[in-house]
Amino acid sequence: MSQRKVALYTVGCKLNQYETEWMGESLEKAGFKRVGFSEQADLYIINTCTVTAQSDYSSRQAVYRAFRRSPDSKIAVVGCYSEVEADLLNRLPGVILVLGNEEKKRIGEVILERLYGEKSNLKEEKTLITGRFKHTRALVKIQDGCNESCSYCIVPRARGNEKSRDAREIIEEIKGLRDKGFKEVVLTGVHIGKYSQDGMNLTALLKKILSETQVERIRLSSTEPKELGEGLIRFLVEEKRICRHLHLPLQAGSNEILTRMRRNYTVEEYRDLIYDVSNRIENVTLGADVMVGFPGESEEDFEKTCGFILSSPLSYLHVFSYSVRRGTSASEMRDKLTPQVIHKRSEILHQIGKEKWEKHLERFTGKKMEILVEGTKDKKTGRLIGLTDNYIRILIDGDEGLKNKILIVNIVKREGKFLTGEIQRFQHV
Repeated sequence: MSQRKVALYTVGCKLNQYETEWMGESLEKAGFKRVGFSEQADLYIINTCTVTAQSDYSSRQAVYRAFRRSPDSKIAVVGCYSEVEADLLNRLPGVILVLGNEEKKRIGEVILERLYGEKSNLKEEKTLITGRFKHTRALVKIQDGCNESCSYCIVPRARGNEKSRDAREIIEEIKGLRDKGFKEVVLTGVHIGKYSQDGMNLTALLKKILSETQVERIRLSSTEPKELGEGLIRFLVEEKRICRHLHLPLQAGSNEILTRMRRNYTVEEYRDLIYDVSNRIENVTLGADVMVGFPGESEEDFEKTCGFILSSPLSYLHVFSYSVRRGTSASEMRDKLTPQVIHKRSEILHQIGKEKWEKHLERFTGKKMEILVEGTKDKKTGRLIGLTDNYIRILIDGDEGLKNKILIVNIVKREGKFLTGEIQRFQHV
């Protein structure tokens, strides 16, 4: 019998990307051969997201693409969308299995037994990923779940309660990834700032990673404002292997809207935090999620958000349009905005975000910066792309042999959303 082929597709966040890689490696241990999603496969697995209506749509579209490509193949849908809309997904063409997030841990066993009627000797969860990520950065899951109750958010229902991964397992995985050649790891989860295992918080975990591994860079994924305490900030100031890049969700620049959202901070507290970080961490890049069109968001509320962002040290924005998530308290709120108003406000914030980013980039013209050369080239120019520790992409001329190298470059100019640089020397090989 020929080896079964499996193709996996990810919708959504870095945590989902990590879990897709984990599932892929687990399925290889179960005897499958991994192929690209655009290729012919016996089984297609879509790892879904449901944080917005757009995420739902993208998840369904992935199912349709798989079915059109190979109507006789099996399709399994897993993840957050599966947790909240299993009945809907079961009705999509070609779908024969819908699994939640917990079942990802047993994906090889579940697939073999439920789709092929075969017994499995695979063990649950203890697989450590070796990494087939698209970038030269590897994702490492440290935490999952959320105990908060933001009024618009479906994630607690989809992901369950907070749970942290064993530190020894994290260390072992990072060591393995470094042995495979990865020079940067991105710590990911739903609430990484809530990491708590055997009395160890996020700062203690970072210290342990730094002391017990040789990985050159550690990057934090999104961190909630209230979870970035003084101890962690002080550590980020002192430790140069931690990337100078923080993504701190804002959501709104109006206290009235933050209260309706059930966010646990005020605009003033957020402002004090980002100014403190900006003043203490040289050349830090600060990003923020911002939601537009939350129910009851007045023109004055929106203007407060725009004004706050314009006057802040934020470097870039991820702008999201509010969409109703069934079962959340915000879905029952009145004063919902029209799609036209939401679209207009979204365009305004996207423009503000673009201008903030360009202004941030201009600060580095003429300076020397360290980059990690990524595994993909810029499609427009064909040049190599290097990523700085503070999350700026720099275009350079060079050959394929520079990929995954750490270099020092002189910054020449801004070119759109990138900087361009000239290689000065190798930092590491």
